[in-house]
Amino acid sequence: MTTTDQDSRTRRTTPSTADDLAQSATAPEASERPSRPTTPIVQGLALLDKDPRYDRRTGHAALLVDVCFLDGTKTTTKLELDPGRVQLLNIQLERSIALREAARKEESE
Repeated sequence: MTTTDQDSRTRRTTPSTADDLAQSATAPEASERPSRPTTPIVQGLALLDKDPRYDRRTGHAALLVDVCFLDGTKTTTKLELDPGRVQLLNIQLERSIALREAARKEESE
């Protein structure tokens, strides 16, 4: 089982330890545990109007994005893409542009 301190679903423990803990915890003990801080839920990403950066050494491209959370806050970070993901993103964007142009032609007819 994989768990972290923030999220019990991602911390590494052996199955026997997890089973022993689950069996030995009684209802009162479980309710007396201190609550953990909640992780903000991501609502979406927004690309910033900045040029991507390219690392020749690794072949990775980095795009600056705003991460928008459900509570209304946001933070800026970079989205790093390996060469295969850069190619996939290129194909997806070309397809999106072609679909948009086809939809505009249909509307004008």
